[in-house]
Amino acid sequence: MKKPTILLVTISKKVCKTFEENLRMFFGSKIYIETCYESLQLNEKNIYTADLILLSSPVLEDSIKALNSSIPVMVARRSIRIAKLEQLLDLAPKTNILLVTNYINNVRDSIDLLHSFGFGHLNLIPYVPGITNVKQAENIDFAITLGQDELVPKHIKKIINLENRPIDLTTMLDIARLLNLSLEKAHFYTAEFFRDFVKMGRNLSLSIQSEKQLIQKLESVLNAVHEGIIGLDEKGIITLINEDAHKILQLPSNCIGKHYNEVIPNFQINETFVDQKEQLDNLFQINNRSLLVSKVPLTFNKKLTGLVITLQDVTRVQSMEQEIRRKSAELGLTTKYSFDNIIGNSHLLVSAKQKAIRLAQSDYTVLITGENGTGKEVFAQAIHNNSERKDGPFVAVNFAGLTETLIESELFGYEGGAFTGAKKEGKMGLFELAHNGTIFMDEIGDASLSIQASLLRVLQERQVMRVGGHRVIPINVRVIAATNQNVHQMIQEGTFRQDLYYRLNVLPLQLPSLRERKQDIFILIDFFLKLIKKNLLFESSVKNLLMNYNWPGNIRELENFIHYLLVIVEGNMVTENHIPDRILLSQETVNSSDNSLSEIDETLLFLKTGNFIEDFKSILQVLWICKKREISVGRGVMQEMLPYFLSDSQLRHRLSILNKAKCIKVGIKKQGTEITEVGVEILNKLNEYYSSRI
Repeated sequence: MKKPTILLVTISKKVCKTFEENLRMFFGSKIYIETCYESLQLNEKNIYTADLILLSSPVLEDSIKALNSSIPVMVARRSIRIAKLEQLLDLAPKTNILLVTNYINNVRDSIDLLHSFGFGHLNLIPYVPGITNVKQAENIDFAITLGQDELVPKHIKKIINLENRPIDLTTMLDIARLLNLSLEKAHFYTAEFFRDFVKMGRNLSLSIQSEKQLIQKLESVLNAVHEGIIGLDEKGIITLINEDAHKILQLPSNCIGKHYNEVIPNFQINETFVDQKEQLDNLFQINNRSLLVSKVPLTFNKKLTGLVITLQDVTRVQSMEQEIRRKSAELGLTTKYSFDNIIGNSHLLVSAKQKAIRLAQSDYTVLITGENGTGKEVFAQAIHNNSERKDGPFVAVNFAGLTETLIESELFGYEGGAFTGAKKEGKMGLFELAHNGTIFMDEIGDASLSIQASLLRVLQERQVMRVGGHRVIPINVRVIAATNQNVHQMIQEGTFRQDLYYRLNVLPLQLPSLRERKQDIFILIDFFLKLIKKNLLFESSVKNLLMNYNWPGNIRELENFIHYLLVIVEGNMVTENHIPDRILLSQETVNSSDNSLSEIDETLLFLKTGNFIEDFKSILQVLWICKKREISVGRGVMQEMLPYFLSDSQLRHRLSILNKAKCIKVGIKKQGTEITEVGVEILNKLNEYYSSRI
């Protein structure tokens, strides 16, 4: 997937550097960044290579509009570095302060933001060089600047530099939504805000003696945090409590000054006062709600001075996690096929399609079996798109393409530092990404026995544990598995767990091979040609060749064959000269069928060309048993006696071939089916063949 390019257009080089750092922290290497910090640098070359133009100020919009660009343009909303606000806390109320920037829009926006952070008690006066009258600043001693000290009037010596304003979180989310980017690192961006907030709080506790002043100055910030926060002094008296804590715990308004035992007796706070150790993300049931509670002691000179308690509603945490998962799904964990993409009119395909539509309405696990190239993933995506989970993610994993060491961390995720080379922030596994959606496990027959055991547990418990982790993560996923292997034979050989098979095979779906539905061959050819808007005509001899070929690669091979023709054919008429050798040689083999062979060997060779030799052996074995019992059987009894499941249409197809080969005798009406002498000899030959392989 091509990485999108963001063109930064800023007023200064300093702002440009700040924005670039912000974007790298949030999106990492998932984007390219081009920079332009002077409007004169703008030109068609750097404009039209971008997927998004991000401006630091609305004043730059005119420069962009002048280029008549169709590229999306976004003006960044900007925040203020929390750690720098500490410099304002000691200023007396109604202190006159110049807020100095280079544009009037910036100064107004900055004043509004500082008011929202709780600094409305200061008299902030906008000052823009060249616009504001210098005389208005003559009697003012303080100035606030945003990384532009050179703009401050020369007579002012007390300058508070809040530095360049970073991009705020809402703009980052807008960028992620516009460019379909992952939000995996969003928590690091918000963590920087909280780290600065905690640092500021610690410094305040040292410099401000009055607890009442501390509460007043932090109140607006505390209420802006979407977590419940409760502060205790060294005696366990509640000294501060924010609005979210009141709402989550349904507390009365007069909690300040009370002992925690009166207000929150169920939080086991006494343990933290005794051992003075942090307790993070403990789960508590309070007022029929699940809460994540953290308790952090405050110490000064190794002496306990208080305790900070934070609490989050688990429901809200899960909602945020679901939103992150949903955004992750937008990275490509979606489907592109529906039942309309399944092409063909043959009875076997229509029957499989109708069955799949019914299976989609349930939420049980589906096991799709069929040869390579028959469209197992197309059916899986169509089932997902026709189910109640269609708005959730569709996550596909191919077990044939993952190594033993890699597959566990890919499926279940890992915690930071779980192994050498692991990301320090950890990684979400495919089962987590598929939460509230569907996970498609292709080539499940290639999974090792150890992974099979892990999968069995996930299917039973509906929860995963990350590699190196210590907590279980509940998941709500529908599982669709697929394989081209004979699972029954693998179970007998001990390479596939029988218990996992029965967990997966709740809703079986067998897909027909192309050789079983040859009437669809030219329907598919027409479809592929229309898809690429090309036209080819086929000589009648070529049509016979294609209809007599067995197509071991199925639909995938047929599609590749069409691509080959488009390159090799000059004009639009396909002749035998254009046909690949593998198809021509297979036809010669069928036509030559060695006259020197015996009738039995010819029959055996005929049966082997269909790739259903295992099915023929099983059917003939059942009929031989019935012959010894002197009974004839119908298809229903035969299906029950077979060692593995064949659908009614599949069984009819296999019986038809055996009948043509004179291996069986099909009775009229309800007389049943019997094995012939030729069939008995063929069965003996097949038993010899399989014995020699063992």
